[in-house]
Amino acid sequence: MVKISCNKVLSNHSGSVTVVKYNSDGGYCLSGSSDKSIKLYNVSKGSMIHSFEEHGYGIGDLVSTSDNKQLFSCAEKQLYQWDIASGQVMRRFQNAHTDTITSVCVNVDSTLLFSGSSDRLVKAWDLRTKSINPVQILDDAKDTITSIIVNEQTITHNHSHGHGHNNNNQPHTHTQKEVITSSVDGCIRTYDVRMGTLVTYEDTIPISSVSITKDKKCFIASCTDETIKLIDIDSYETLKEYKGHKNTVYKINSCSNFDDSLIISGSEDNDFYIYELSSGKILSKLSGHSNIITHVDSHPSKNQFITSSTDCTIRIWDQSE
Repeated sequence: MVKISCNKVLSNHSGSVTVVKYNSDGGYCLSGSSDKSIKLYNVSKGSMIHSFEEHGYGIGDLVSTSDNKQLFSCAEKQLYQWDIASGQVMRRFQNAHTDTITSVCVNVDSTLLFSGSSDRLVKAWDLRTKSINPVQILDDAKDTITSIIVNEQTITHNHSHGHGHNNNNQPHTHTQKEVITSSVDGCIRTYDVRMGTLVTYEDTIPISSVSITKDKKCFIASCTDETIKLIDIDSYETLKEYKGHKNTVYKINSCSNFDDSLIISGSEDNDFYIYELSSGKILSKLSGHSNIITHVDSHPSKNQFITSSTDCTIRIWDQSE
């Protein structure tokens, strides 16, 4: 039984905290708030390192690059690129979308930025050029985009033809690059960037977020009918549903922990929910926040979690020894 408790509360924001995410190695985290600022923290110390304050509106989403050098954020129709070390805005994407930008995502080598919006579009921006136009527009969604994931993995094919000890049978590898989006229209769309194909998981229940398990085998979809669905990435079969948390109004997310044994979720009843992935059971329902938990994230290599809330705080939860 995993015992989780809150060991730090970060109270640096003066408004509702809409998003909190670890950096790539989990040593730091970044939060965005309706107070129009983004804060960077050292997680183990529980201390704020910097406050990024250029946006004119509340922060909708943010993401840092895998090398931890850059940060992308959205606030209403503003889309900004920041240099983390200096705290300066490097680029403002002009007229990126015609409606509120809801989600941002960057690929592994930091060459492409994806933005999703209430205008139903997902746009891809080439970060190697200063072009004011997106390199691609995905226009299949029928309603607001709620999240974007880039799934990049190297797939190895063993072409063995049974010719004894023939050393020419080198395994062939290719990088699969997929862009996965969720929308209020109830669909998860998977775009294969290399092949130019689209596969759609269709439901009627609005999806407030989609994430992907660490083993890349399943989607985790938070739906506004107060369920989280574990969906097989290949067959689109729903393998498990998780129920208990409250979510009918807010865009609340869920994700798996570092080893895919747990699923964590925010909730509108102010509690932090931890489900067992395999059984669907609620393992923990943790109180502490005094208002809605808007966003959750899991440390990349241990059972540590961060949660943000409309109570203006962030909580860091650790496994008790």
